[in-house]
Amino acid sequence: MIKKNAPIFLFILLLAGLFWSRALLSIVQGLWAIYAIWQLFQSKSFNYKDPIFVWSIAPLCCWTLGAFQHPLAMANFDYALTLAVYPATVLVVKTIPKQLIEKQLIYCWLSATAIGLALPIYWYINHQIGAYDLLGSGQALPTFMDTDHVRFSILLCSSILFLLNVSFFTKKIRFILVLLLSILILFLAVRTGWVLLFFTLITYSVLQVVENKNIKAFQVLVSILLVVLLASAAYYLFPTVQQKIAYTIWDWQQFQPGKFNANYSDGTRRALNYAAFKSIESGEGSNIGWSSIPVILNQSLAHYFTGLNTEFGWPFNQWLFWWMGSGWCGTLLFSAWLFYPAIVGFKQKNKGLIIWSFAIAISCLAEATLNYQYGAFLHIWPIAILWQQEIILAPDNS
Repeated sequence: MIKKNAPIFLFILLLAGLFWSRALLSIVQGLWAIYAIWQLFQSKSFNYKDPIFVWSIAPLCCWTLGAFQHPLAMANFDYALTLAVYPATVLVVKTIPKQLIEKQLIYCWLSATAIGLALPIYWYINHQIGAYDLLGSGQALPTFMDTDHVRFSILLCSSILFLLNVSFFTKKIRFILVLLLSILILFLAVRTGWVLLFFTLITYSVLQVVENKNIKAFQVLVSILLVVLLASAAYYLFPTVQQKIAYTIWDWQQFQPGKFNANYSDGTRRALNYAAFKSIESGEGSNIGWSSIPVILNQSLAHYFTGLNTEFGWPFNQWLFWWMGSGWCGTLLFSAWLFYPAIVGFKQKNKGLIIWSFAIAISCLAEATLNYQYGAFLHIWPIAILWQQEIILAPDNS
């Protein structure tokens, strides 16, 4: 009984760490990797040439391109630990029966999403005026995950993806749950969540037509129209959406080259990305190693924005980060690695892999998503689960 339920127990602890403790998340991930290795020794059937396993260790190989410049720097090992979550997770998923993943692990993931939504909804109900003030200043409602709103919104969109692809709900129930979760994502007013939500829903509808000849193009147009109507209705029904959009427009209007105010969230992103790009363009900020990025970025920011510095250690763009750390060669390898699951998805007609690969890539345009422990976790777990071909095809249940 203990051996049978060990994966579920560890997964619940893992999700608890995702919400409340990075340390717990790391410890449980390590324990689960040990459990997976032990299981592999017991079965002796693991295929180390499996494409997903090779893909999972690839980022650690690419990591060396930004580590050799300063091999003993602590920043190198910190980033290596973040990337180590990829092979560790794949080892874990490969040792868990597919039926257990479908019937219990995804249930746990969706349940964790519901628990995570309880805090911002409860806080909003009891602090409506405070919520308007937060949103009006570019912030979002309180969440678990150490107030990491961007990664929390990615978690919510991953649950949308699971609901669209899993087979243990009827079509009607899946539609209701997807609609409800979509409304809540819009209500929480996190722009990354908005973008990934619309991308997921529209791309899923289009891929349904490409894959299923029985679906008419008209049905897809209706689905896309419903998404647009959902977005329009959200603007008029939710003050949170109105406040966030108004702030975003105002924030972008404040940005001017050579001037910078750290209180503007979008201005901060644009300034740091601009400074990173200029350092790369000059040749001083390319292939400098992971540990040197904060120093060079600060120098470039101070040069282009009148002596200012920043507490951020990397630009708000994953490609700029890789270019600074490992040069153009590392950036190309990183890009190939990032989109490889989508290629597998097209070959296997696996909509989940295609959508999640591009969704994470979209988030990487405005965030260094995969530099964070939370970001890497939310990237690899859906990928590892959806790569299991048997559970991704949701039948047209009535």
